[in-house]
Amino acid sequence: MNCPFCQIDNTKIYNQTIEETKNFLIKPTLGSLVPGYILVIPKKHVSSILNLDLELKKEYKSILDKYRCIFKKIYGIYPLIFEHGTIDSNESTSQSVIHAHTHIVNYNYKWEKDILKKLNFNKINSLEVTPNKNYIYYVSPKGVEYLTLDFLPQSQLMRKLIASDLNIKEKYDWHKFPFLENTTKTINDLKEYKD
Repeated sequence: MNCPFCQIDNTKIYNQTIEETKNFLIKPTLGSLVPGYILVIPKKHVSSILNLDLELKKEYKSILDKYRCIFKKIYGIYPLIFEHGTIDSNESTSQSVIHAHTHIVNYNYKWEKDILKKLNFNKINSLEVTPNKNYIYYVSPKGVEYLTLDFLPQSQLMRKLIASDLNIKEKYDWHKFPFLENTTKTINDLKEYKD
């Protein structure tokens, strides 16, 4: 298997570890659309966070809560959080790497209500849902959790929406636009919080 999250090249700046827990890695990312953009990656190769057992979901949720607070301290706003989850790898997906990873982004959508409506998001009360198809999990800056199963899958869909909201619509693709200056800023911003 050729999975970039199972065989991480730690010599690359965007692969530096910000924090490592028993079951997760927290790393900056290539293609940081803004300063303050990290990924939460399970060490175990799974295609979606919702495939994790209850104990791992608890650890995952505590990481999200921790970094929401850290981002608020550093950047003055709570971040938005999302994951493109793959349940059926034969079905079209929005996930560009089929290894679960959650984006924590120092950004608040200007048109969040429109995005929630357009992508048919529904509020959920916990991660104890078991969808039977690919999904997008979203946590708003207010901490409200949403899930959608009813959307047109496109690679990097949520990144496209952020880039469009930032008026850099054509620069959503992390393959083409690495934004290494934002990655470096993220690493420096989080230095004092590094474990």
